[in-house]
Amino acid sequence: MTDAPQSYLDPIVVRGRITREQPKGLPVVNLGFNELPYGPTPKVAVALEAMMPRVYAYGTPYCDALRDALGQANGLDPETIICGNGSEELLDVIARNFARAGDEILISAFGYIQFEMCARRQSATIVKAPEADFTTDVDALLGAITERTKLLFLANPNNPTGTLLPLSEVERLVDHVPPHIPLVLDLAYGEFVDDAYCDAVHTLARNRVNVIVTRTFSKAYGLAGLRVGWAHVPKDMLPGLYAARGMGSVNAVAQAAAEAALQDMAVVNMRVAETISERERVAGVLTQRGLRILPSRTNFLMVTTGDAAQTEALVVHLFEDAGLVVTRTREAGLEDWMRFSMGTPEQNDLLLASVARFLEEG
Repeated sequence: MTDAPQSYLDPIVVRGRITREQPKGLPVVNLGFNELPYGPTPKVAVALEAMMPRVYAYGTPYCDALRDALGQANGLDPETIICGNGSEELLDVIARNFARAGDEILISAFGYIQFEMCARRQSATIVKAPEADFTTDVDALLGAITERTKLLFLANPNNPTGTLLPLSEVERLVDHVPPHIPLVLDLAYGEFVDDAYCDAVHTLARNRVNVIVTRTFSKAYGLAGLRVGWAHVPKDMLPGLYAARGMGSVNAVAQAAAEAALQDMAVVNMRVAETISERERVAGVLTQRGLRILPSRTNFLMVTTGDAAQTEALVVHLFEDAGLVVTRTREAGLEDWMRFSMGTPEQNDLLLASVARFLEEG
C-alpha cells in the first residue's frame, strides 16, 4: 500500500509567533522573520527616491538590467539567470514545472517550510530524509530517492536550523543525484557564510543539466519588503520557468533597488559582518547561561532551554517583558526550540537582558 499524496489543503504545522498587544505598551521588535534591522543602504535610498515619480510604469518583464548586474557581480552568464518575486516565487515555479500529483519531492528532515508548501500546492508527496545532528545527511537524501522522486530541494545554510552542509558534501550530492532529477540548492543565507562558498556552489552548478541555485535580496541585502529573488538555472529549463512565472512579478521599484544594492556592496558587507559578530556574541552569552544553540551560519539562531514547556515560557516572557517577538518551531522534532534573528546590538542586548531575567526568576 502506498502513501496517499499530500494535499495543499491538508493541515500543515507552521511556526507560531505572538501577535497580540504588548501588555506593557512597549514597542514591539519583531525578530521572527529573519530580516535585517537596517534601513536602505545609501545608494538604495537614492534609487527608491528616484523611482517614486515613475511608479505608474511596469518594470522590465525579464529584469534585463538586473540580470546583467547579477551576472557581473557573480561571474555568471545573465542568460542563465531568472528573477522572481522573492526566491519563494521561483521555488514555487520550479515545483510547478517538475512535480505533479503523486510525485515525490525530497527534502531534508528539517528543511525550509516553503519546500513543503510547494509540494502541497502540487498535491505531491513530501519525503523527508533523516538528518544527523540537525544537519543535512547526504547519504540519507541519496538513499531516499525513488522512481517517483521528481525534485530535490536543499536549503544550505538551512532555515530554521541555521546549520551548514560542507562544500565537499554539497559536491557529493551534486555528483550523485541522477541527472533527470532537478536539484535546487537554496542559498538564501549564503552571504552569511562567505562569498567564496557561494561562488563555489555556483561553480558546481555550471554545466550541470539538473542543478539550480536560488538566491535572494531579502536577507543580506535587507530588501525583504521589496521581494526580489533570482536563480542560476540550466538554460534548457528557462523557457518552462518563464512560462510559469508572473510576467511582471518583480516590480520596477524592486528592480531599481536591487541594482543599487549591488553597487553598495561595501555597506552590505559591513552589515553582514556586524550581523555575524552579533550572532557569535549572542550565542556565546546564551551558551554560558546554559541554553543550547545550534551552530548557525545565517543571521538567526535556533535556541532551546532543553524543555519544550520552558522554551515556550521563554517565548512568552520575551514578548511580555521586553516586547520581543521570536518564532516557535513547531515542526515534528523541533518542538523544544525557538528561533530569532539578529537585531541591532541594542536590540540584542535587550534580548540578553530579558533572557537573564527569565532564568533568574525561574
